[in-house]
Amino acid sequence: MGSPQDLPNAIRRSVKPPLHRLFDWAFGGYAMTSNTEEEYVGTVHLTEDEFEAILAEAGFRRNVISSLKVRVDGNVSDGSWAFRESPLADWQLHVILHNVDDTVEVYAHWEYSWITHPIKHYRAVACAPEKGVRMTRRLLREYESERYPDGIPFEIESFYWRTPWYLTVADELSEDLTKWMSGIKRRISALRS
Repeated sequence: MGSPQDLPNAIRRSVKPPLHRLFDWAFGGYAMTSNTEEEYVGTVHLTEDEFEAILAEAGFRRNVISSLKVRVDGNVSDGSWAFRESPLADWQLHVILHNVDDTVEVYAHWEYSWITHPIKHYRAVACAPEKGVRMTRRLLREYESERYPDGIPFEIESFYWRTPWYLTVADELSEDLTKWMSGIKRRISALRS
């Protein structure tokens, strides 16, 4: 994050954690959630700025109202985008971006629009990760431009190459264990730098 278009996400990263604590305390709600493995679309071999420009050109709009997504390895989403057929459409394709080195890991799901169905959206009624993944992969394959005549370069990487598998196993046993293990990984990485 460093370009001016990253300001909305920087704001989300600073506002959502305290909102999450407030919502959780007040009514068991949330402002932060996690991406699931079934939402994984693929790894796009572009920078975040390049990919976001493509999403904007394809008709997606920043989804600043979206909850902040945090993966089990602690990676926090770097962008949230939604596509609707019209501003008041009932459904939206929600695409979430996670920066990883020089690539962007893309997650998606099909869901009720937060504009027209805020309660159904918040409760994830009829949320369909499989449909969102299918639609987003089709978009990537069929996107044409002068620079990308054969679609956007992406690959579907194995879960075990993308996320430390031991964190997922630990997360299923105990959320506290996962946080502790993730902290060790961050401390080791900090020592190496």
